[in-house]
Amino acid sequence: MTYLASYVNARTDHTATIWDYTFNRRNWQSYLKEKFETDKPDVIAITYTTLYQRYVEASIKYIRGSLSKDVPIVIGGVHPTLKPEEGFMDGVNAVIIGEGEPAFHELLDATAGGNSYEGIKGLWYKPNGEIIKNAPRGWIKDINELPWPNYDLWDDIDKYLYYLQQLWLVGTRGCPYICTNCEEVQMYRLLPNSGDSPSGIAGTAKRFRFRDPKDYAEEIAWHYDKYKDRGMRMAHPFDPVFPIQRKWTFDFCKAYTDVGLSDKLPVSIFSRADCFYAQAPVKGVFDEERLIALKEAGIKEIRVGIESGSERMRNDIHKKGVTNEQCLTLFELCRKHGVQTIAYNMLGGPTETKAELKETFRFNVKLKPNKPIFFVYQTLTHDLAEMGLVDQDYNIGLAATEQADQWTGDSTRDDTDQGTIQFGEPLASPHFSKNWLIAFQYFCYSYFIAIRVGKGIWRQKHRFFINFGTTMYRGYKEGLNMKIVFAYWLSASGDNLFT
Repeated sequence: MTYLASYVNARTDHTATIWDYTFNRRNWQSYLKEKFETDKPDVIAITYTTLYQRYVEASIKYIRGSLSKDVPIVIGGVHPTLKPEEGFMDGVNAVIIGEGEPAFHELLDATAGGNSYEGIKGLWYKPNGEIIKNAPRGWIKDINELPWPNYDLWDDIDKYLYYLQQLWLVGTRGCPYICTNCEEVQMYRLLPNSGDSPSGIAGTAKRFRFRDPKDYAEEIAWHYDKYKDRGMRMAHPFDPVFPIQRKWTFDFCKAYTDVGLSDKLPVSIFSRADCFYAQAPVKGVFDEERLIALKEAGIKEIRVGIESGSERMRNDIHKKGVTNEQCLTLFELCRKHGVQTIAYNMLGGPTETKAELKETFRFNVKLKPNKPIFFVYQTLTHDLAEMGLVDQDYNIGLAATEQADQWTGDSTRDDTDQGTIQFGEPLASPHFSKNWLIAFQYFCYSYFIAIRVGKGIWRQKHRFFINFGTTMYRGYKEGLNMKIVFAYWLSASGDNLFT
């Protein structure tokens, strides 16, 4: 959304603002009404993923019922890109498929000129109750053409920096892997080449694209100059496989050092456990030189998707293609070179058993990450049954199991899920109940949180309790989800950010 609004402001004759409910959960309707009356929008654009569809529906219902029946509402994002028909909720006028910058540019031009949306590639629209499907548009060919995102468009950017102390950045788009727990498996071959367009942006079928590393480093320096006195203490590139290309990684490390940030602004990156084997000088051998270059350039933390301690789950179901040995090697070498680690795990995936869940816990004990995270596996836009991974949709049908009377039978959010740490209902399973899985997740967190709190008290002494009380009190006063505030405080606030 930040990229889209920044593009509109920098490259078109139109003006964009961003509305954000994060710090307005208690009064989101009055917040939305105030923003609508202040900005007087000609178009409202909403982006979302599958987990948040019910909130989008509620927002659109409020807009149409209380604010305007006429202002065009345009939907985009991962879910409507993969399932455009589902994007046409009551009150929606158009759905953008794929990256939004060029199509939204042309839609705004058409709206301002009172023209039809006919012929805008990558756009479906519904003028008279019937969905008109325009031709597809490819992914943006050269993402270096896009302007840097302007985070000042977020009214609450200073609050984000207070709780997170880091800014999220993007130097790549797409991912070359086809893990089934990610929507990239469907996005990868979704769109064709589409050539030039009125927006001036050419389209390509190539999904995975890199920015120029020098330009990326210069952008981070630009943000740091803006936000270093407002709470920015870390840069967090949101690139899923940051170090996968060896030359690009070394070029970025040099550029980041050249802009003078290697000893000023630490960086936290995402990586697969096998990224350091890709393009390694010796085939099949971990590229330790690449890890050392990252450390010397200021990369303080590496975030790794472990997903499961079971190789069957990780590789046969999630299609990760990463061995336990590769995971252990990465974490061991990160400890050797003083690079912190975060391990991401998923609990309750399709066909997963209790024994495999316990294996995940034991594997994390062996990995010794600085910050292990245990999510409950969530529904995806694509259907695992259609992909041949399970015999049926794992979200439904437990009539033949002893747990059928304990299960909700779906994996959608309910009103109480906002206050939990699983972020939605677990998938139905014949191997365990919903309550057992949530209890197991709490057990995993409790074990590692106890260790982290103990180390925090030992290192920080009284500062640990002062920072805790200050952060939690502010979160309460601002009406935030206190479990989320606690999670971010323990992982990213104050002295906890670098330990």
